[in-house]
Amino acid sequence: MSRVSAVKSVVDALKAEILAAYKPGDFLPNERLFAEKFEVSRNTVREALVYLEAYGIVEKTQRGPKVTQPNFGIAFHVLESMFDRSLETCRDIIKFRRLIEIGTLPDVIEKITDEEIDRLEVTVARMAKALTIREAAEADYTFHMIMVEASGNAVVRQLYRVLAETIVFYMEIGKAVPRHDKTIVAGHGRIVEALRKRDYAELLSAADGHYDYSEGVLNETIAENSPETPLSRKEG
Repeated sequence: MSRVSAVKSVVDALKAEILAAYKPGDFLPNERLFAEKFEVSRNTVREALVYLEAYGIVEKTQRGPKVTQPNFGIAFHVLESMFDRSLETCRDIIKFRRLIEIGTLPDVIEKITDEEIDRLEVTVARMAKALTIREAAEADYTFHMIMVEASGNAVVRQLYRVLAETIVFYMEIGKAVPRHDKTIVAGHGRIVEALRKRDYAELLSAADGHYDYSEGVLNETIAENSPETPLSRKEG
């Protein structure tokens, strides 16, 4: 086993052990005990602990490594680095966002302010006038981020902020075919109209329709491209 593989194996083993047997504030045994348990050198254990510290799972103290409180931001940054750039991952991202955003709609319609709805309307106009694919995708992300913030769900808000670049990347795919632009903009407009009327049934229908169309655009793209091929950004 290479040194890199050995460190990764110890990192994975330590994460599993911490999750199963330790709580925030607990101190870990010394490096020698872990080295004996995993049959590796103390240097390998030391390197693994450095990784865990970077992930925010443990912190160094004079008494030794201590398990920290969960930090969603750090965990989500690690999660973001795991995404590839394939069309199949894009499909998963759309389905994931659909589950999250549809689930927050009851809170959104209850808590969203008139000022936030005005911002949504301005963002739709910016999306319609965008001169490049990137500008349109960034406006699209801003639209959905406003709704996420309106829901008041701090975990979802933090997740969307961390995944911003990944989400925008995949939004660019749907905007790479100009014939879809008007329909996508109109779909966002229907969401704004439903929010202004505070009509939950209409909001749910508009959001479902938006995601149905987005998935249709993706399926069309998948049919024209190999899902095995990583995607590169197209400039608008």
